[in-house]
Formats: sequence, C-alpha cells, structure tokens
Amino acid sequence: MKSDSEETYRRSSAFIGGCLSRCLCLSGIQCVGVLADSSVDLTIPGVPLISPALADPPELKDADIQKALEFPIGSKSLFEIVRPGESLCIVVSDHTRHTAIDRVLPALINGLLERGCAVEDMFIMIASGIHRHPSTTEIERILGTATADRFRERIFLHDPDNSAELALVGTTSRGRRVLVNRQALASDRLILTGTVIYHYHAGFGGGRKALVPGLASRDTIAFSHSLTIDPVDDRIHPGVGPGLLDGNPVSEEMLEGARLCEPDAIINTILTPGGRIARVCAGELDAAHRAACGVARDIYSYSVPAPADLVIADAGSASNWIQSHKALFNAARAVHSDGRIVLVAPCPEGLGNERFRHWIRKKTVSEIFDGLRTAPEVLGQTALSTKERGRKTILVTGMPEHDIEDLGIRTAPDLESAITAAVDDLRSAGIKEPTCYIMPQARYTVPFTD
Repeated sequence: MKSDSEETYRRSSAFIGGCLSRCLCLSGIQCVGVLADSSVDLTIPGVPLISPALADPPELKDADIQKALEFPIGSKSLFEIVRPGESLCIVVSDHTRHTAIDRVLPALINGLLERGCAVEDMFIMIASGIHRHPSTTEIERILGTATADRFRERIFLHDPDNSAELALVGTTSRGRRVLVNRQALASDRLILTGTVIYHYHAGFGGGRKALVPGLASRDTIAFSHSLTIDPVDDRIHPGVGPGLLDGNPVSEEMLEGARLCEPDAIINTILTPGGRIARVCAGELDAAHRAACGVARDIYSYSVPAPADLVIADAGSASNWIQSHKALFNAARAVHSDGRIVLVAPCPEGLGNERFRHWIRKKTVSEIFDGLRTAPEVLGQTALSTKERGRKTILVTGMPEHDIEDLGIRTAPDLESAITAAVDDLRSAGIKEPTCYIMPQARYTVPFTD
C-alpha cells in the first residue's frame, strides 16, 4: 500500500509527465534541456538532453564492500587497525540521512571477529548532533535488524548538551574550543561512518561531519554553522557552497575539529539516487573522504552551458519544505538572477519543523542575518535561503494554507498555471522567448555552469 506522500508524488509526477510538453509549447518556451532522469518521461521531441542524466550506477557487490575495507585509502586495512582486546567505537549517522551503512557494518564486524576481536569490545555511537534521538524502530532501520539485535545493549546516543558526557579535545586555528563525546573518545579505536553527497554549506557531507557536528557539543556545532555567514557583509561566505572544501571555512573548521579527535579510519558510502550503494570509500579521514567526494561529484553534478530564464523543478517525494528546499536551492543554481523557478513540491507534512517557522516569519533577509549572527542555526540558514530564492519562485504544492502564508512564496494551483505565470513575468521583463531547464530530480541534481 502506498503512503499518502508516495501517492501524492505519483500523481504529481504523472501530471508533470502528462502536460509539461503541452504547457511549454503553449507558452512558447525554448527548452534547452532536461537536467535529470525521472520515473516519468519528461523529454520533449526535438529537444536534446544537455548531457547524460543523473548517473545510476549498478549497486555495489558485497565482495567490493569487503575489498574497500581490506584495501582502504591512505591507511592500513581496517581489519588490522583494531587488535583483539581493544575497544572500538563505531560512529553511525542518525535517522535524518540514509547511508545504507546497514550493508557495510556486517562486513566490518564479521571481519574483525574472524581476526580475534570480540563483539563485547565494540559499541555503536549514533551521531545525532543537535537532532532528536532516533526511536528504536529508526535505529533498527539505520543498523539493520541483525546488527541492532547484536548490539542491543551497546548502542549509545549522543547528547550535545550534557557537559558530563563531553570532553575538550583542543582548539582550532580559529580559536574555538572543540568538545566531543567523551565515551567515543575513550575507546581504543574510533571508526567513523557516513555517506557523501553534496552539502550546500559544508561542500560535501560525510567524513569529518560524523564528529563535528555529529558528536560535538552544541556550542561547537553552532560555531561551525556560524562560519556560513560572511563576517562583514550580509551574505553567505563566498567560500561556502556545494562541492567546495578548500577555502570553505565551514568544512575546514569541521575537519580541524575532527582531526583533534584522531579517528583511526572512516567508511563512507556514496549512494545512487535510488538509495543503493554505488561505492564505498574507506581509510584515512581526509583522503578517503575526498575520494568519496569525487565519486559523488560524478554521480550528482550536472554541467549546464549557461543559466536559463526558467527552471521547472520537481522536489519528488519530499514530504515537507525542509526536504523540498534542497530542490529549490539546486534549481536556483541553473537560473539567472532575473529568471523564474517553477517548483513542484507536494509537502503533505507542511513546513516540517516548528523552529523553521520561527525563522521564516522574520520579515526581511536582514532580520535573519542579524539572528544568525547571534544564534547560528541550520534552520535559520534554510529560512534565509528560502527567502532569497523564493522571490523568483512559483510553487505548486499541497501544503496547508497557513504554512504557505508563513513560507511567503507565490503559489499556483497547478503546473500549467505556474508556467503561464512565470512566462508572463519573463515577458513583462522583456524576455520574449524564455529558455528553460527541466529538473525532475531537483533534490539530487546539482547544476554547475561551464
């Protein structure tokens, strides 16, 4: 049985596939390409694709996962790192991101057992940062039922506000003290897991993020988030953005903090758009992470020759605005500054977070910047991005009216109306034959202009 959100997405996708070509022809739009594949046919006869759509590589075999652990990048075999009798902390991501680590953990654990290590010497720490703790059901989904049962009494949750559970590991070059989970640090060996995908502030997820912010104190997390904002002007720091690592103060602060913890190795998955494992990169903290970033770049980046006048983007099955915002952020990278975005985002669960409502209700971008300088918070940065990019957006959504009002983005009742309104805007601005990109999987497609 399909969930309500799945059914909403199915109807939305079918509607897009059924009427998009007609809408574009009626509007006189010059469609210059489709930026991604979709479960429905969004191609238009005579319109070439810009380049291959989102790559969907075959799922990695178990033997390849084993090989990644035995022959890691920049370190010795993970099975040689942990010696019998040593304690091991395995750090895993929480319920807010799918990592498919449940496929990797059995290979790691069983390989260590075969070499004389004991399950009793291992424990799992869930890197939840400042998120709520996952439920028992969510933990089973993260780890897999067999691993969750095997470690039932040795699964621990991080608390960023409990000073008794935090230890000072040092100070970064920016002068910030780094406090991290004491129990994880006390283990003889520390292996981090996670998944690598584009991140609009940290450049890429994965790697160092398992520790900072994953197992860090609230203050340590807040400081790394604060580096997103330019220290002088009301703008995002120019070094911050998807795919940026070197020169990105957010990424550099996280990496410095993680290095102070001296992790022994990382294991990072790179997933296909469908959530299957495409590659596993294991090894030294930075080297293995950068290798994983390269794979993620190959899968999720998309080269566009120039920004278009109009981008039509689908947020897919995203159930709320917090998730759908990724589609808006990516779509905005493919449209010029005076262009328009038509975003289809069903959002049956509304905004997705009441704390986000606090931020999005601020009347101006300047108010949000002022708030972020005082109390840096990811949801505030999402609100900032929403306000900046929402100005050029027409939203087709099913979210409740009070959420739409707080969001402050213009809406249309259906896709055809949205496209018509967008084209009218563009023609009023003197653009008689608008160019267009289509992004059917906009949450996962990160455009880069040539």
